[in-house]
Amino acid sequence: MLKFQAGRKKRIFLIIVAVFFTVVLALLSRYVESHRELQFGFGSVILPASSFLGVVQAMKGLLCIIIVVLDYKRGRILTYLYMGGSIFFMLVGIISRGEMSSLPGIYNSIISIISIAIISSGLAKAEKRAVTDYLTGLKNRRGFSALLEKAIRDKKSFHVVYFEIENFRTINDNLGHKYGDVALKAVAEKLKEKEDEETVYVSRIGGAEFAAVVFEKIDPKPFAANVMEKIGTSVTNVDEGFDINIALSVYSGISSFPGDADNTDDLLKFADIAVYNARLQNSKERICFFNTDMKDRFYRQIELEKIVKDSLLRDYFYLVYQPQFRIEGKKLRGFETLLRLKQPDGTMVSPGEFIPVVEKSELIMKVDSYVLRRAVKEAKRLVDSCESNIVVSVNVSAKNISSPGFVDEVKSVLEFNHYPPECLEIEITEYSFAESKDLTIENVKELRKLGVQIALDDFGTGYTSLSQVMHLPINLLKIDKSLIDDIESNAMNRDFVDAIIYMGHLIKCEVICEGVENDEQLELLKAHECDFVQGFVWGRPLEYDNAIDLCKKEAS
Repeated sequence: MLKFQAGRKKRIFLIIVAVFFTVVLALLSRYVESHRELQFGFGSVILPASSFLGVVQAMKGLLCIIIVVLDYKRGRILTYLYMGGSIFFMLVGIISRGEMSSLPGIYNSIISIISIAIISSGLAKAEKRAVTDYLTGLKNRRGFSALLEKAIRDKKSFHVVYFEIENFRTINDNLGHKYGDVALKAVAEKLKEKEDEETVYVSRIGGAEFAAVVFEKIDPKPFAANVMEKIGTSVTNVDEGFDINIALSVYSGISSFPGDADNTDDLLKFADIAVYNARLQNSKERICFFNTDMKDRFYRQIELEKIVKDSLLRDYFYLVYQPQFRIEGKKLRGFETLLRLKQPDGTMVSPGEFIPVVEKSELIMKVDSYVLRRAVKEAKRLVDSCESNIVVSVNVSAKNISSPGFVDEVKSVLEFNHYPPECLEIEITEYSFAESKDLTIENVKELRKLGVQIALDDFGTGYTSLSQVMHLPINLLKIDKSLIDDIESNAMNRDFVDAIIYMGHLIKCEVICEGVENDEQLELLKAHECDFVQGFVWGRPLEYDNAIDLCKKEAS
């Protein structure tokens, strides 16, 4: 904002200078016209004073154009008045004294006025384009920031209400950018309905992010809820005779002036941070007001992203291996790989802290790739250490399993390490099918053709129906730890776990329970005919060398 004010003061100063020289030239012009008999000598060359009139007129026109370029709104008015006054006085001279020598000056002034009109019109259009979003016709981020800066200068209290379309990327990926543009235009039209010259201004900040400035007369929370309800209704687009219904999911964050910040950048940033927190809360309301605690969490998120990037670059990550056992006979089935992060100073960063951060960015793709490559490379020794085949399981994010190049990457890693595909298990969550269902299913089928096994993690948490699982080539269902924790005392949980195990066997899947911590839980699962267990009851996560020792012990 200080930079903006400094630029504004500089323009005003330059305009004053230009006006000053324009007035000086006007006085000089009047002096020359009234002293035409004067002559100027330059060596042997003698020029009459009247010969300078054309130069003076041209300089006046140039200075007027400079004034308009510096500030076309005020400059245009100044130059019209100035040129109009010049024409008036020259006409008075022609009429009263019959001096036709002023006629070229009149033509020059008229041409200057026309030039100024053309230039100011072009500048006005350019300025409008500079502050307008080309797709929606709303103000863009620059135009919105200028509006906020004016409100701050005028000391008006207001709220910035930020809107983010959660599933916009899925629309672009599944339907194409044409339909994404249709959705954005529909959102813009619904926002325009809420715009009011006195109380509300709306803008497209960029991508799938929109914002409104709401002045103190309006309560921002009901306003946000109403807008989200309007945006959340389906957008229908007719293409080649078919109706395409696009359902939009929206989050909103709110920051306030002067309570939260006193400048535009922070107000927009804080509203965006509030949106991020609204996403974390996963509440039905999906609206969040900014507070200072959020800022601390946001900066910690940025710090964690930097730590993860450095760890990928400098190899601070490592894997531990949690054993999985068959309940009958306690025979080793294999291991689930778990990612750990240890900084050079020995500080451990919990996966519970950094994984949620990377899952919300493209970093998760790089982390997944790192885990896959390292796990397969290390697992080769584990597999070679056992007489019978063991399975090494690798967790893969929803973004990765739904990406077009994932299967090719898995195939490349297997071939490079000469690793048997049947000894690799890709572990996906039920949420993967909510991210991009068709591509996820296609990738799962292609991985099975390679011989890779597929485990469905956290089954029973609500995203995937039994009918979907029945048509997927999945080898293993994993029952979430949350259903096991109180299985000894909670009859409903026992029945639910029993039903999942039964359904898994019904669709030809084996079933594993994770988070099994005591013998009582183990006996109950054995009674319910669960196939495998994973948890502290039989094995904590092991360092790589210890995992190899366990494999050798199994083989002996």
